[in-house]
Amino acid sequence: MANIEFGVYTKKVPVNINIRFYHNKIDINAKTNIFVFETDFKYKKIAKGKKSTRSVEVTNDSVKAKTEKLKKLVYERFIEDFPKGHAITPIWLLKIINEFHERPDGENDPKFFVIPLFDQYIADAKTKINTVTGEPLAERTITRFEYTKAHIKQVEEHMGKKIRISEVDLNFCNEFIRYHKEVSKYGNTTINKSIKQIKQVLNASVAKGVKINPELSSDRFTIKKDETIDTYLNENEIERIFNYDLSDNDRLDKVRDLFITGLWTGLRISDLKRINSFDISNNRIKIVETEKTNSFIEIPIHPQLKQIIEKREGVLPEISDQKFNLYVKELCELVGIDEVILGGLKNSDTNRKEKGYYPKHKLIASHTCRRSFVSNHYGKLDDKTIMAITGHKSHSQFLDYVKTSKREHAEKLEQYWAEQEKVKRIRKS
Repeated sequence: MANIEFGVYTKKVPVNINIRFYHNKIDINAKTNIFVFETDFKYKKIAKGKKSTRSVEVTNDSVKAKTEKLKKLVYERFIEDFPKGHAITPIWLLKIINEFHERPDGENDPKFFVIPLFDQYIADAKTKINTVTGEPLAERTITRFEYTKAHIKQVEEHMGKKIRISEVDLNFCNEFIRYHKEVSKYGNTTINKSIKQIKQVLNASVAKGVKINPELSSDRFTIKKDETIDTYLNENEIERIFNYDLSDNDRLDKVRDLFITGLWTGLRISDLKRINSFDISNNRIKIVETEKTNSFIEIPIHPQLKQIIEKREGVLPEISDQKFNLYVKELCELVGIDEVILGGLKNSDTNRKEKGYYPKHKLIASHTCRRSFVSNHYGKLDDKTIMAITGHKSHSQFLDYVKTSKREHAEKLEQYWAEQEKVKRIRKS
């Protein structure tokens, strides 16, 4: 049977207690880094009237609690490691002592430092399967974790230290937010994404025995996202774009037809670019697997889109993301979509979005298609139906796409009241 003893090998105080572990031919020892004074222990009796010169019994209650806890940990690791054939050596014992004191092997230890933990998580993510889709994690998901790791490294450089997992508390959260708002000039939404991923990585590590700071679960360990101010086109504006005469501008005519296709299908640009590879028949567009979510969706063909398909003889225009985003702005400016509205426009010098009031055509991009589709059908169809068309998995994400102006909300209320008055008059007559 395995045995553990504690001993004192010197008379110099404070004394670093030694631990001895022996079992059959195994007999190893190491310093515990638990320090005591002469009054904290007594030598064990080994025979009548004789005392050991090394083996001791700890008498101080607080020190005894530590040695008993260490003894329990050593036994647990032995029971786990010995049957597997792991070498029970002094190095094995030292690792357990370091684990007991939460002492890292170095700054690359993923059990104690944040960046190595992220490296480990990212490496594992490359072979991980998405439990929702059953597919490997998308490359963009892994890239987003790389961004977050880079954001942490920037804060480390600012603080002049490697951040321990135990230090990821509310003070760290506040410093992370302050640095990236003041120095990086990031918006709340970008910072919010990184904080969410920090929590995700650290919480996932608990299953591997990593100890995290309890403040990580605080409701205050976050930052509120910026209100989404991406613009959308209402049905009247879409009608104007559809009817605009572009017979003398083949380039914008092609862009317009693809834009209208996106506005009435709600497709992401990644799927819109593949439109000609889909089954377009029987007044339906059938997509076996969308690019981002690997979903099957079936979309009815809107009357405007039907005219475009007939005009193009079933082959819709193709264009790159960059040119599409550039040309739709030009198209909307030509059509006169110039209402000045609140939006976010990227500053080319800082490469950051800046909130302000801009002509609407400057804010139009490929994502306008998806937001417009959701906003124009929201409240007219049930959410479940719209989500089935757009392929949204989360209702909260779906609601982020609803963009209706305050003026349009007021108009809807006016229309509702007018209809109510009409019903009352009919009942009275």
